[in-house]
Amino acid sequence: MNDLVTRYNEAELHGRATVSNRAIEAFALELWNTLGYPFKVGSETELWRYHDSMHEGRFERNLHFIRDSEHDFDLVRKTAKQILDFSEHCLPFRSCGKHALTRSLYQYQLIIQNRPHDGKLKILEIGPGSGYLGILLANDGHEYFAMDAAQAFYLYQKKIWSHTFQSDYFDYSESANRPTNPKITHLPWWRFADLSVALPEIDIVTVNHALAEMHENAVKLIFSRLYRLWGDNPRRIVLAESLGYDYFKRKHKMFASIQELGFSFTKLKRGVYKWVPDSKEAQTQLTHTKSQTSFWNQTGIVQKIVARLLKTSNGAQLAKMIGRGPLKKPEQTTELSLQVRNLRTFLDELVPGELTSDESFLKYLGQKTF
Repeated sequence: MNDLVTRYNEAELHGRATVSNRAIEAFALELWNTLGYPFKVGSETELWRYHDSMHEGRFERNLHFIRDSEHDFDLVRKTAKQILDFSEHCLPFRSCGKHALTRSLYQYQLIIQNRPHDGKLKILEIGPGSGYLGILLANDGHEYFAMDAAQAFYLYQKKIWSHTFQSDYFDYSESANRPTNPKITHLPWWRFADLSVALPEIDIVTVNHALAEMHENAVKLIFSRLYRLWGDNPRRIVLAESLGYDYFKRKHKMFASIQELGFSFTKLKRGVYKWVPDSKEAQTQLTHTKSQTSFWNQTGIVQKIVARLLKTSNGAQLAKMIGRGPLKKPEQTTELSLQVRNLRTFLDELVPGELTSDESFLKYLGQKTF
């Protein structure tokens, strides 16, 4: 039967024949292979597992990141109803996807706050997860592109985007003949990895909860392709709302690689990074970082001071205080605005008592969040 899964698998098999071994290695999802997270399905009936996935239990926390905006709240209400409609027609349960959706709203707001120009934007998201940021951006009139190397997530995205936008959705895994300006365009990983295939013109790339989880060569390919596309251009940016799980402890090496490829970076706020193609500034940042690293590595002065301090009774007490209490600044807890509380009520009432299957599983284990 030539179903959704079979068509994708056949297209991927054909696509793998067009790229090198190292390209295949780069997009083989090293972290998930290591940890055993399932990112492939054998049947379309398994795709329900990727609805509102990877953000289970984060709904209340997400609300504290969101800024007040009537426009944005109207946008998220519309999107929530579309997600709910999709679940009612295509899934074995009703859900508005409130965990991933509210995180996507925060990501949407970061993009709009850092937009390089007014008007319609062309945005590429790498690793879209459940795909709700794409729906928000498309609903807001922007042209959205998406690339994902995870078969299951790609197919879930395809299913919800095609259901929601129908002919305004286009998938390069099924055809090379893209219509004029569809709202959402899907790029399979092998097309992105094929250096003979030009990237679309884009203003912003967003990579959320993923960069630190990628194979080193995947990160290098992404930024090298973008620099070749953009050159030094302050009106083009890459945004990351969280780097993801740095399981392999390669974050600092990754920053250096990105700078070597011509991108300077700024930490906008906790966990949020912005890169701009600016080879001169990137080289300055890289040189500064290397000189600092070289100095501390050569002298070892910090390690020596800390080691000696911790051997004293006062040092041990100080370490205990920093780790457990008085000298550790408490996390700021802010009261939600009336508009955000209204948004919470709207989403809670859309599907009362909504829990994802992963959230229920983690709750059974006594774990509140992923």
